[in-house]
Amino acid sequence: MYADDTAILARNKNPKYTAAAINQHLEKLDDWFVKWKIALNVSKTEAVYFSKGEKKYKPVIKIKNKIIPWSQQAKYLGIILDKKLTCQSHISSIKTKFRNVTRKLYLLSARDSDMKRKYKILIYTAILRPIITYGCPIWGAAVKSNINKLEVLENNIIRHICKAGWYMRNEDIRKAIKLPSLKDFIKKISVNFYNNIENIDNEAIRQIDKYTLNFKSKRPQKILLYNTLFPF
Repeated sequence: MYADDTAILARNKNPKYTAAAINQHLEKLDDWFVKWKIALNVSKTEAVYFSKGEKKYKPVIKIKNKIIPWSQQAKYLGIILDKKLTCQSHISSIKTKFRNVTRKLYLLSARDSDMKRKYKILIYTAILRPIITYGCPIWGAAVKSNINKLEVLENNIIRHICKAGWYMRNEDIRKAIKLPSLKDFIKKISVNFYNNIENIDNEAIRQIDKYTLNFKSKRPQKILLYNTLFPF
């Protein structure tokens, strides 16, 4: 669950113990809020039960004696986390935002625009591509079909910028303009992100247990860094 961009995570095979851990922490937070005279907006606080399957029983989570509703998903720091962590909702959100910004920049990237191609590509890499790749170390291990949806967006705008004919292959276009594929770019960002975590000068992050590689795991870090086949 999270409130005002503050996340509380608990994990246990038994949902009762999970709820007990969260409620215990919330009680401590409540005392801290009172001490520092911080008003918490309980109505904007959500709880999400992350699980592969459907859980019929969901324990009660309370803060200030108010029950926190269970949600199908929650948006945290710009990333939409659905209860099964498929990232499908987040990728749909990326598509919508990307298309909206693309329409606003259409006059700059239109085929009949007088702007040089290198500047159009610069606009794409500086403004449009970051819309797609924001937070990709988290959602970049989504299933191939979801990642492909974003790659289609990129291919369409690149072909538009380069005035590519129908017979030109996307791979050849990227090589010509020296633009890495979206999948390769996600991989590069993820590698830099996970490799630099240990060097971050933040006490809270340093207290997190060091990641132990498990080749059976399907966590983003394992898939994006160590899976030679990559999920794509």
